[in-house]
Formats: sequence, C-alpha cells, structure tokens
Amino acid sequence: MDNLMLALTLLIAGFVVVFLVLVLLILIITIYGKIIQKAQKSSQNRKARKRQKIQQPSPVATPPVKTAAPAVPDAPTDEIPGEIIAVIAAAVDALYGEKPHRIKSVKRSRQTRSAWGNAGVVQNTGTF
Repeated sequence: MDNLMLALTLLIAGFVVVFLVLVLLILIITIYGKIIQKAQKSSQNRKARKRQKIQQPSPVATPPVKTAAPAVPDAPTDEIPGEIIAVIAAAVDALYGEKPHRIKSVKRSRQTRSAWGNAGVVQNTGTF
C-alpha cells in the first residue's frame, strides 16, 4: 500500500510540474507576441509619419513635368500567359506594397533539377 501511495504522489507531482511548465510557456509566448506587436506598431507609425512628411506639398508650386511613358514590349503569348504575369505583379505589390516599384521583366527561372529530383524534394519535404 505504501508503494501505491508513493506512485500516486509521484504521478500527481509529475502532472502538476508538466502543466505548470505548459502554462509558463503559454505566458512567455503570449508576452513575446505582445512585445512584437508593439514593436511592429511603432515601426508602422514611424513609416506613416515619414510618408506624411514626404507627401506634404512643397511651399513652392512647381509645374508638373510630363515625361513619355517607357515603351513596354508585349510579353510573348506562347511563353507566359497574362494571368501568370498578373499573379506575379500582385505578389510583387504585396511584397513591396509601401515602396514605389516597377516590374521591368518577367522570365522563367532556370530549372536546376530534373523532374525526378523535384518530385523527390516535394515528397520528402511535404507535410506528414
């Protein structure tokens, strides 16, 4: 009977320790998330203030300078469809949303592995 009580005491103590550590980890992760959010908000506020400072009109009115739009060659229709170019443009806009940007060219990346090699990478790095 003494061994049974010792085993139950040890079991309960183990459960208490495990759950206390889990609660501690949850608190650490929550606090870390709040710190990161606060840092991101302050960074966004600084960027917004900088943008407002840049966008304020200058006191001297300057006439707008008209420049010719650069000629953009049409993408070959047999290589990259327009939908793919639109997706790439949307991805670039999502990545560099706050900065002015221009897509100069779109070309396919060179494939460095064979199809079998790519299949192996997909199979070995996929979710379980």
